[in-house]
Amino acid sequence: MSTWYRPDPLTRDFIHLINARRHDHGDTDLAIEVLQAFLEQEREHDVLTVLAALDEALAEWLFDILAEAASTAVIEGDSESVNRYAVLGALELPLQANLSLPLKLKLDPVQMADLLRRHLHLPAGCAVNVEPRLLTDTTLDFLSLQRLYEHISALANSERRQPIAPRLHPPVESTAYLFFELVGMPDPTLPEYLEDEDRHALLQGIMEQCPEVSSAPHMVEAPVYAAYAMFDAQNAVRLHRLADETAAVWRDLEMPVRGRTIVHLHTQCGNGVYMPVWTDLFDPELPEDHGPIWTSPDVWVFTADLPIEWPGEMLTNRLLAEGCTQFENHIVETPEN
Repeated sequence: MSTWYRPDPLTRDFIHLINARRHDHGDTDLAIEVLQAFLEQEREHDVLTVLAALDEALAEWLFDILAEAASTAVIEGDSESVNRYAVLGALELPLQANLSLPLKLKLDPVQMADLLRRHLHLPAGCAVNVEPRLLTDTTLDFLSLQRLYEHISALANSERRQPIAPRLHPPVESTAYLFFELVGMPDPTLPEYLEDEDRHALLQGIMEQCPEVSSAPHMVEAPVYAAYAMFDAQNAVRLHRLADETAAVWRDLEMPVRGRTIVHLHTQCGNGVYMPVWTDLFDPELPEDHGPIWTSPDVWVFTADLPIEWPGEMLTNRLLAEGCTQFENHIVETPEN
């Protein structure tokens, strides 16, 4: 007797939600519940696999609700009939160049909570918790959507707050992230805009507590879901590591080969939201059918709000600094793009 695969109930719900969205009658709240169930079951990879396979419109929709699902939770046991939410947010901040180690990046959580309450104009009754240190991109690279959701869910269930990252790692870029939780919000959203006065006051207050932060108010934007900050941080770390690995292999080549080797930078366009990037090293004196002398592993990056050329440009700049001078940038596009 032949056997056939039957999707588990959660996967079946996920398929139904995507099809409903495709026909413009999806339920966003239900979609978030399903995605949170995936995170609870440690199936983040399943969702990202689907994200990579969708068309652009559906991928952008899933990308955004996935960020919300990982960064918000309904507060359990609320006696009111109206839902209240816990929201995990982040502010991206510029760092001074040439920071000394070990990093401090310390904040006063009480003062910082008051600063956020004032300049984000948060509703009365909303409790604000702040991570006691700014988090670097390499620190966020160790996190996952599942970890973010576990953290905010614990607060929504009135559990004791724990640091979201136990250890701070040196950054690859001059950027840090202020993580905070808003508990008791009337809806699972964050302010979408910062007035100039609030932007300057926020940065000034942060710099007084943390002198490693740079004075660049134009770089401080409205807060975002913590998942978006994690995506940005992971992009930076993954591409820097790809550049490091490529440069290391290039430097190990014999001098004559190194001088003529061409670095191919590949971006698989796909849906323009979540896609692989990789590098090849080609020796033009080898026969055409020889192929590359080395190919890197794929690095997956989130590019929903970034130009398709961005990964190649970032890698080019890094490799130029290492001494590589010959490049070809290949963007592999789908017919729809």
